[in-house]
Amino acid sequence: MQSFNDMSNRVLAAVSAFAVSAVIFAAAIVPASPAGILV
Repeated sequence: MQSFNDMSNRVLAAVSAFAVSAVIFAAAIVPASPAGILV
């Protein structure tokens, strides 16, 4: 059970890191897009 809990924590951490980086990436891209087309 401990190994499953550890794995789920790693998956949650990976998903959280990906979500945060995606938001930061989108925030960096949108202002640079012509006329905000990617909004």
